[in-house]
Amino acid sequence: MSDSLRLIVGLGNPGTRYQNTWHNLGWMTVQALAQRRNAIFKPGKSSFIYAETDYTTLMLPTGYMNRSGEAVGWWLRYYKVEPAQILTVLDDHDLLLGRLRLRLEGSSGGHRGLDDIIRVIGTDQFPRLRLGIAGDKAVEDLADYVLSPIPKSMAERVQRIIAAAVDALELVEKSGPAAAMNTFNRMVIDE
Repeated sequence: MSDSLRLIVGLGNPGTRYQNTWHNLGWMTVQALAQRRNAIFKPGKSSFIYAETDYTTLMLPTGYMNRSGEAVGWWLRYYKVEPAQILTVLDDHDLLLGRLRLRLEGSSGGHRGLDDIIRVIGTDQFPRLRLGIAGDKAVEDLADYVLSPIPKSMAERVQRIIAAAVDALELVEKSGPAAAMNTFNRMVIDE
């Protein structure tokens, strides 16, 4: 187990309207990790739900994506956790579908949820697992695309991507980020 990782945050939007959209892949991944461990989410003291596991706490902010920093900032302050001890999971429109990318730090890349976390906690020095959502065609309206439902024809592939992302998170917890980066940053989850 990695001694430093304390919190895994799945980014997404609340409500049934956004439940199965590209922008909720981070949320769905953390839910899948909780299911794998039979961990139950319960209400937090701020705008999030959380589940305790043997390794880490799992968090799903319950505000909208562009307000994700509120929940993460509250957690860091309340539990006196350092930014480097959290890991966020999110969709990435700059990565091809089927690619995972674990990084220890860096810019938001225009992702509004990540942007808000960086703004609230005052640093970009924390790990993140990005799940690619880009197709092979250019998207005219990115907001429409990320908030659109995942097509049923892609459901099985998306489930394989989520399963691989959960495997990556578990490897980070058990062996640290370097092992997960070496294994999963090269991987492509094909059709």
